[in-house]
Amino acid sequence: MENNREYSVLLLFSSFIFITNALTSYYKEYYVYCCLFVCLTITSLIFHYNTNIYTTILDKVFILAIVSYGGYVLYNKTTIDNQIYVLLSVITFVLCVFLFCYGYCIGDYCYHPDRHIGDVYHSMLHIISSIGHHIIIFL
Repeated sequence: MENNREYSVLLLFSSFIFITNALTSYYKEYYVYCCLFVCLTITSLIFHYNTNIYTTILDKVFILAIVSYGGYVLYNKTTIDNQIYVLLSVITFVLCVFLFCYGYCIGDYCYHPDRHIGDVYHSMLHIISSIGHHIIIFL
């Protein structure tokens, strides 16, 4: 039983990475992005501390909001001069979809049968998505 708590701690700690996105978006004056990342940090912490249907839905709502708003900002900032950064941001998005959605379909990565391994992949997903949104913010 103690091992399951330890794995949840990993996801709780990795959820705090979204605070860096809130701070950088505030610094760059993307206040909507900042509010969304503060909310995502909170819902991610709640979800990883107490997973149920309500916390799952709440977390997914803010994930969808972040992805949508990030896509909107990326689209509006795309130019010929910054296409390599746009590509890097898109690659981080595709990697997250791969780890989460494809992982769900095949029962691997974030959904690995060994919960510890799944939690490590899920923590990597937090880090990768944070990097992708940092790229968008600093474009």
